[in-house]
Amino acid sequence: MLRFVLNHWRRQRFKFILTLVGALIISAGLSLMFNLTDSSQGTVEQTLQKKWSSAYDIVVRPKGSQMTTESNNLLEPNYLNGINGGISFKQYEAIKQMKEIDIAAPVAVMGYVNSSTTFKNALKFPTEPGMYRLTETNYIQNGFTRERQSQTVIHISQGTEVDVPKNASFFNEPIESFKNAIARNPVLIVGIDPVEEARLVGLDQSVRSNNKSRYFKNTDHHESGDYPDEHIVPVLINPNSFNKGSYEYTIEKLDAPFKSDQDQQKLIDGLIKKQPKRSVLNSALSTYPAKRIQHLKILTSKVEETYLQTLIGKTNSTYLDMDSAEGAQLLYKSGPLSFKSATSPYSSRWSTAYEVSASPTKIKNWTYGTQFFPKKGFRPLVSTGRKVEKPKPGEVDIAFPYLSFKVVGLYDPNNIKVSKDPLNELPMETYRPSSADLVLDAKGEPVNPAKSIDTSGNPVGLLTSSPNILTTIDSARAINGEQAISSIRLKIKGATTVSEQSEQLLQDVKKQIEQETGLMATITKGSSPQPVVTKVVDNGKTLGWIEQPWIHIGAAMTIFRETSVGFSGVIFAMLAVAIVYVLATSYVSMLARRKEFAVLLALGWRTKDLYRIVLIEAALLAAFVSVVALIVESIFSYVRNETMNGWSLLWITLFSLLIYFAGAAWSAFTIRKISPYEAIKTGEYASSSNVKLGLRSTWTLALKEIFGKWKRNALSILSIALPTALLTFFLFVTFHLQGVLYTSWLGQFVALQVGPMHYVTMGVAITIAILTTGEIMWQNVTDRRASLAILKAVGWTNRSVRQLIVLEGVLIGFVAGIVGLSISYITIYVLYDLVPWDEPLLIGVSLLLPVLFGTIASLLPAQIAARVNPYQELKDAG
Repeated sequence: MLRFVLNHWRRQRFKFILTLVGALIISAGLSLMFNLTDSSQGTVEQTLQKKWSSAYDIVVRPKGSQMTTESNNLLEPNYLNGINGGISFKQYEAIKQMKEIDIAAPVAVMGYVNSSTTFKNALKFPTEPGMYRLTETNYIQNGFTRERQSQTVIHISQGTEVDVPKNASFFNEPIESFKNAIARNPVLIVGIDPVEEARLVGLDQSVRSNNKSRYFKNTDHHESGDYPDEHIVPVLINPNSFNKGSYEYTIEKLDAPFKSDQDQQKLIDGLIKKQPKRSVLNSALSTYPAKRIQHLKILTSKVEETYLQTLIGKTNSTYLDMDSAEGAQLLYKSGPLSFKSATSPYSSRWSTAYEVSASPTKIKNWTYGTQFFPKKGFRPLVSTGRKVEKPKPGEVDIAFPYLSFKVVGLYDPNNIKVSKDPLNELPMETYRPSSADLVLDAKGEPVNPAKSIDTSGNPVGLLTSSPNILTTIDSARAINGEQAISSIRLKIKGATTVSEQSEQLLQDVKKQIEQETGLMATITKGSSPQPVVTKVVDNGKTLGWIEQPWIHIGAAMTIFRETSVGFSGVIFAMLAVAIVYVLATSYVSMLARRKEFAVLLALGWRTKDLYRIVLIEAALLAAFVSVVALIVESIFSYVRNETMNGWSLLWITLFSLLIYFAGAAWSAFTIRKISPYEAIKTGEYASSSNVKLGLRSTWTLALKEIFGKWKRNALSILSIALPTALLTFFLFVTFHLQGVLYTSWLGQFVALQVGPMHYVTMGVAITIAILTTGEIMWQNVTDRRASLAILKAVGWTNRSVRQLIVLEGVLIGFVAGIVGLSISYITIYVLYDLVPWDEPLLIGVSLLLPVLFGTIASLLPAQIAARVNPYQELKDAG
């Protein structure tokens, strides 16, 4: 049998060479695909890991802390800092005990302490007698303008010689009492678990190493102070201030006579007459004209840094200066922004837009003046004060925690192990302040270049602050109670990659947490930054539009899943075209050999003998493909200096056996239908379709021939349509997904970036499709030699015959283009819920390239048809 097969191939050497070329392309194409896969293994996974990674896999939040924006799978940057408790320590311990949890790092946003800083002898009052006005103003940056947060105006007399009534609305104390500039500034404090935080982000590695500075130890715990509501807490200090603003002090001398006793008495009597009830903060003297003596400006960042340096100077000792107790009081917490959907001004750039509005600041359980916080803002405030049931005489009925800081060390947030690259950071970390860009002005006109907006330190401001003081989680528990934890960031065992397996594991953990604790769990693994534009409104007026990198939950996993279809399409088209090629080759071979097999059957050969022939041919071709694959694998291994990938070779061998034995099975099926008498008599074992089509032109003749042998021509159309559909889909996906594709088919991890080599793989599929079409058209020409001879006998020229065959190739390519375009557009619609009708270039390429492929495939059959000898063919037929 083997000798019979080899002799047949020797007699049909030209077709045999064409068969070998097809097998060679299949083998080389599969080897190239798998080796490119191995060489770029992990490209997509590593890209997604790098560009869309947070320090944690899941974040757990209290029930009810869900934002309205989460309906769009979007989270505000640094949103964790706007959650004020709600998770109990019992729930925290339950989560830590789950076997899948590797790291559970809690965050307890405790609130703002109002730091008090004194700049001694910074104010210079003149020595001469007079009535002086001291104005203290605090300015903040709201991101758009310089805004006055608070202002205090007092009047001070110097050199008064007459008696001053108690109801006089000014101070008569010695002027030395007012020479110090006192500034009060809010500083955010957050509680963390030192051990878990060190494991999660390497906080311990960010601490400055010197004789005084160190990281938290196991012995650093909360202690109760000597006074009610006093707490001694260990802290780490970030000495860098992010505040934008200033404190300004103005000294003025009133334009009023004050030198003589009579002048002083007259001024005081006039004041008492205008304002009989004392009010030093709203004195009638404010209406008097004055001359400026001194103007002092102190940046808020300097105020905060000076305060922190004071604490740093007390490193590893307890800070118990009760004279500045107000500066260490924990006063309030700020809440999250309230967003509502808005129409995007440029939807092509920002698919999502929101709106936030400023409103008057309201706070309950408050006893201090409004100078401690802005009169209006974008966030709510919640007082940390508690009601005192039976206050002593002279005491207020609201008590605030007082924190005495035991500074253990300094830390630098720049040394924490979280991404700092604005192109790939996930803006979700506690340690960095928020940022934004002003991209559109109040009129909606572009701001070019965009203006950067940073955290101002304003607790009710547009952008959240980052903490400058960190303490231990047990301190937060002692001060804010059993539900002090705001969020818990989790690392999960086994979820190290962006993959379906990791995603399923995270989904299981999320479900377990929500069922056992009743808390909200959000998977942050595979999230990504997404630019979102926000309209900022104050008093009904638009201040402008800001752009921020929000958190798009699960975006990387979405890309991960979408792209799996992309490269799966490459593999599927490659394999499908190879299968179609082998089936077509088998089919054409049976058409060419039907007389030969009919004769063998007539001579007494058994059908099983013919089965053995096609099986031996299939095994030899599959072995050829495997040998070529082995050679290619050896070359790749030698070039890379790596061990040969046996799995790739195994998959290629198995696939080769599969498709070639499938072709043999088809051949065996057709062998059963051969009738020796009919085949020898007519040369056909199946009659052509009866196509009722008038022969009025070359076009109708070409269509009649295509429809007359529609089964084999359908293989040609399918072989071209598959890579065409893939090409169309690829051109769309390349731009939609920015060229990143992923899949794992046939046990392989396939990860490639769409580029030249990606299209080379498609080129292999297209080459096989052209070979398939060419071989089928060749057989069509062989079957029609008699009819072509008649055409030439009645006057058709060689050129006309060539044009007829080429026209058939053009029609096959055009139909294949329509089929391929339909397949690709249906796929695009299913995946992306859109049909890109507005892409004429995409449609044109999808239709013209298949026509080109069909034309190329028809050139050799057309040349063979033109060489038909009418006399010889008609003689043989007779």
